[in-house]
Amino acid sequence: MFYIDTMRALLGFVRGLPVATKLITFLYAVFSVTTIVQRRRLQEDLIDREAAGVAGVDPGRFFVLRPGTVARYPWTLVTGALVESNIVFLVCGIVALCSVGSFLERQWGTRGYAIFMLVVSIVPAVTSIVAIVILYAVRGSADILYTTQVCGLAAVVSAYTVGLKQLVPDYTVKLFRGTLSFRVNDVSGVYTLVAPIMFTLLGDVGSVLLVNIGFVESFIYLRFYKRSGSTRGDRSEAFAFVTFFPEFVRPVVSRLSAFVYNVAVRLRVVTADEGYVQAVDLEEGNLEHVDADADRRRALAAKALEQRLEESAENIGASN
Repeated sequence: MFYIDTMRALLGFVRGLPVATKLITFLYAVFSVTTIVQRRRLQEDLIDREAAGVAGVDPGRFFVLRPGTVARYPWTLVTGALVESNIVFLVCGIVALCSVGSFLERQWGTRGYAIFMLVVSIVPAVTSIVAIVILYAVRGSADILYTTQVCGLAAVVSAYTVGLKQLVPDYTVKLFRGTLSFRVNDVSGVYTLVAPIMFTLLGDVGSVLLVNIGFVESFIYLRFYKRSGSTRGDRSEAFAFVTFFPEFVRPVVSRLSAFVYNVAVRLRVVTADEGYVQAVDLEEGNLEHVDADADRRRALAAKALEQRLEESAENIGASN
């Protein structure tokens, strides 16, 4: 009876997921499981092969992004983020997609969320490939082009933390009946600090790059480019780049980010609506109506998140 009730609750949860979240999670699970299973079957045959030879016969080559094979399989720039080679990371990824991903899709709409996912999947992948090619040019070893896999949700999870910081920065998440609690505002810093260390210990260079690049590039997209109604980006003071860092390093980060921003405006990488001077004021958060509108959106997002968590708790209680 418990098994049946649990399955009903799970099916009800899946049916309630937004469209894009369902599709992305399904593809992520199928591509990852297929790659993991096929690799296990061929594991013994791949032991004595060189790096390029392994990449050429790897069952995951049609999904996994590698610098040395991207020209042959260009679609892996898209599918790379949807492949996990570790079953533990796969389970964690599904949880992230179904929880945080569904929340963001409900806030931004299916189209806005789909564009966001494409940006934070493809752009960090391309940037990581460029970084690995530069590393190859420095080291002179071609093996890095074939052994380094740029895949998984490392960049997407970084982007999720940035999206949550934008929408509900002051919300406090309570787990295990309040035993463990943390503010959403702190999640980005913790993840971008802990995850690269973990991936470095695992020898996963691709994921180390994805975590950091995904954080920076998702911020740039949400700060300057993502459309919300008639406005583009979120120039509010609460979402300034400096707010992602501890107080003691903010003066240094503020000067560096201001310099980069001014250069970007002069090069017209970042578009200012009313000229350069107004754009600088906007970046510093001096326009009150921008902050007021952003605060209103954050309040609505926090309320929606609270309601979602209450519904999830009720469903779990009903299944028990």
